Amino acid sequence: MVNMGRPWGTKSLIAIFMAVLLLSTVLFQFGTQIQSLVTSEAQDNIPWRDDAAIEESRLEDERKARDEAEKKAREEDERLKWISDHLSVREPVLTEADANIATHDYAVPIPVSSWTKDDTKQYTSVFGQLFLADLFTKPEKLPDFKLLTVQQRVFKALFQYFDPIITAGQDFRSDPAWELYERLENSLYPWLKPNWSNAFHINNNTQGRGIVMCIGNDQFKYAVPTLKGIRHGLNSTLPIQVYYIRDDDLSETRRRYLLLEFTDLTIHKAVDSFNDRYTRFGGWSVKSYAMLASSFSEVILMDADVYFFKNPELLFNDPGYKTTGSLFYYDRTLFPGWDDGRKWLESFLPTVSSHALNTRWWTARSAHEQESGVVIMDKRKCLLGLLSTCKMNDKRERDEVTYKHVHGDKETFWIGYEMVQTPYAFVKSYGAVIGGLGDGGNSANVCGNQLHLDIDGDPLWWNGGLLRDKNKWDNRYMMVTHFAEGEDWEFDTSCIKETDKIRTFSNKDKDLGKLYQKYDAQRKKEEKSIEEDTWIPTKSK
Repeated sequence: MVNMGRPWGTKSLIAIFMAVLLLSTVLFQFGTQIQSLVTSEAQDNIPWRDDAAIEESRLEDERKARDEAEKKAREEDERLKWISDHLSVREPVLTEADANIATHDYAVPIPVSSWTKDDTKQYTSVFGQLFLADLFTKPEKLPDFKLLTVQQRVFKALFQYFDPIITAGQDFRSDPAWELYERLENSLYPWLKPNWSNAFHINNNTQGRGIVMCIGNDQFKYAVPTLKGIRHGLNSTLPIQVYYIRDDDLSETRRRYLLLEFTDLTIHKAVDSFNDRYTRFGGWSVKSYAMLASSFSEVILMDADVYFFKNPELLFNDPGYKTTGSLFYYDRTLFPGWDDGRKWLESFLPTVSSHALNTRWWTARSAHEQESGVVIMDKRKCLLGLLSTCKMNDKRERDEVTYKHVHGDKETFWIGYEMVQTPYAFVKSYGAVIGGLGDGGNSANVCGNQLHLDIDGDPLWWNGGLLRDKNKWDNRYMMVTHFAEGEDWEFDTSCIKETDKIRTFSNKDKDLGKLYQKYDAQRKKEEKSIEEDTWIPTKSK
């Protein structure tokens, strides 16, 4: 039997295991050092891994990130610009520097605060019930113009809050403030429906420029010669939209006459555009609504008895109109010492524009401020002001308040704008006089109708018709020889007493005055045949 030797003991086995473990550790550390040396040497031999390359790579990453950020910023700017350019209303923002203009009086408004999410939280709170009560309760008796001003300013804030949201195509109906907007719009302007779903739709289908006239049977005799003058005397190609109130307001034969005798003229019934349950139009009240309903974005509203010396298209080039989107003209200076106007404004306007405090109304220098025979508006800029003007001519407001303080619609344009703080501009010259020396008055004075000058001081248009006084004489034409500026009017004779600013009309303007009279003579014959039902259109003769 072979002697295999003495078996291994426990201590021997442990010693061998520890020796093997120590050897493995040494070999691992040696291998790691060798690998590190090899890797380091390899990296040192690769060009793109030097410090300059690493820095350049870092800078390139930063440039890419910066370019991407700038691209996103440009896209966001373009998006915001697109939204701004396509808003339903882009009301101009004016500063005091804009008001310092020699040719115009600019009304720089005090901005209405923007609607915010915090406002929404406040009105939906328990205490918001007080806010809602102020907005939606109505006085039992007279309309409260102080409340009406607050309502319309809140409406403006909400409108301007939702305008960019709607334009961007974002969800707006889920916003709690939308319910407030709808309630307020329905309360203020219920006559918008069903023609428009809401006020944001008013400008959707408007475009271009044109003239709007309101003509009834009684105004037809004034309108025909001025329309002939616009088309044939001044060669204006502006489209014209004529508005009448109801079927009995303008006879069917007269409507047919206007359509057949004048190119690019359309006729519209006002009550087809508004809910007459609320408006109940009559007389002057329809004028601002006709502007609102017209398909033109830029509108010249003119009375039927207004006559131009220059092509009315030039009004759109007026710098005051371009700056504010609206252009107004001053009335004559009459009845100084009248301070009822200021007291009325102080009763409901918490803030006013830079211009209001300088008006003749506020300083009690005249009972008349604006002459609304011609009003120019860009509805894309001043829609909110126009809505406010319409509200002042609403049935209840005009009968119970407005027309008890003003003569017809005249002052409702600039005051309506003040209620919502929309900017506007007046041509800086008060109503002058057109006529002849001593025609119905003192031989040293110019007497006649009211004339308005352009920013260069030249005759632009007059109001009151072709007769010396349409309320006194049926066939006595006004002389068109002289015009005068001044503030001292003799009301009964319609003469300006000042004699230091009397000028003679140019032969061209005199000839145009005679041409209008010729057109009126033609109209008399045509209207007689209309009444006798024997009229034949010119094109058919």
